[in-house]
Amino acid sequence: MTTALHLAPFRRALAALLTAVCLVAPALLSQAPIPAVAAAPPADAAAAYDRSLQVGDCDLLGREFVDHLGCSRTSCVEGAVPWRKTFGAEACALRDGVKGYGYVATVDARLCTALSRRWIGQVNYCASEPDRSPVAVYDAPQCVGAATVYVPLDESEGYYDECLTLERANLLVEQAILDGLTLPDEVALRSSVQCPLRPGHAYADGVCVAQSGVQPSGGGVVMIGDSLTWRGSDELARLRPTFTLDGEPARPPTELAGRLDHFRAGRGQPDGLIIELGTVPAKAFARRDLERALRSVPATTRVMLIQPYYELSSQPLVLTPQSKRVDAWMRALAGSRPRTCAADWPAYVRSHPGTLQDGVHVKHAAEGRWAHWISQQWDRC
Repeated sequence: MTTALHLAPFRRALAALLTAVCLVAPALLSQAPIPAVAAAPPADAAAAYDRSLQVGDCDLLGREFVDHLGCSRTSCVEGAVPWRKTFGAEACALRDGVKGYGYVATVDARLCTALSRRWIGQVNYCASEPDRSPVAVYDAPQCVGAATVYVPLDESEGYYDECLTLERANLLVEQAILDGLTLPDEVALRSSVQCPLRPGHAYADGVCVAQSGVQPSGGGVVMIGDSLTWRGSDELARLRPTFTLDGEPARPPTELAGRLDHFRAGRGQPDGLIIELGTVPAKAFARRDLERALRSVPATTRVMLIQPYYELSSQPLVLTPQSKRVDAWMRALAGSRPRTCAADWPAYVRSHPGTLQDGVHVKHAAEGRWAHWISQQWDRC
């Protein structure tokens, strides 16, 4: 059973919770089951349903599960509507929910695990709570292991939703009353998992505090990419556990400088930089912007530029102008900057037919091969 504690009135709810057994007060907590809506299967059932997803994971995506067919790619549970529609990464959101939030979040696989949330590997999502009104959700299906209490924060960097054990939730409820904070604010203040994600912060004496005058250090290798990096991050993380993998669906190359600044703010200058961008159109991004990004890192930093590939048509072969332009820039820059190489992803795709599902995205079954290719190219760079 899933129960949710809502915001108003927060103090009265907390006081009642402290006197209730296991923090479950029926007067304050409401059950929130989401029934499925039956629908007639389409003609092409193999394409319209995903048999690799079990009913539990399908529910966490907000998608309808149909016996003998699988998890629908187009139909959502009652009260929900399609949200993420890319094939192989479909997810739903509440029809009347807060804009920008759905049943899942694009949280890094390793971080998702550290937050004690459920990672759904078939679609590369971290399970999220679509209803943003509860202060906490108890016996939450999005949580794993001993953590059963889901606390929604902002689902933004350093402030992702987090699952807690019941004991930890009890302690933080009491502390929230003493501090005059909401439970989500208390969780954010005392999250040892998320504090390192906030530039200029340090975790000391059980709280995350701003720390001025301290120069970030640590360096390491960072990979900044779009949906290819996001989809293959769990597989690549197993091969390269020390890499920082910063992938986001539909990320344009115009975000490169900002993502580099964010990494430097928390870790300092990178020892290695992998750029996997260029498939998403961005008229404002020119070769000089890519050059400027490379000049912003030390000359000793090893850089790998992954040439983009976006196929509009296979017969005849037609590539997007954007991907062709960025391909040419990367080849030229690899030849002009020391310790820089271009990884020829287009050549790999052409020599491995069937790798892509739609001319740009790697099939789920091929994500492991993509990760191995990236790892091998880095070794050769």
